[in-house]
Amino acid sequence: MQESTGESGKEPDSKMLSIEIQKSFRKILKCGIYKELHRRSLLSDEQLNSLINEK
Repeated sequence: MQESTGESGKEPDSKMLSIEIQKSFRKILKCGIYKELHRRSLLSDEQLNSLINEK
């Protein structure tokens, strides 16, 4: 665990990094789910590509 240093300048950066990591994790997780659905033939190639390439 990290202890708070009391420097308010560092706090927003750590929160922003946390948000960026969360977004990245969600994108990777969704991609994995889409690929698994495709592997099980629940999504077509076109649907898979469309979902993976969404922004």
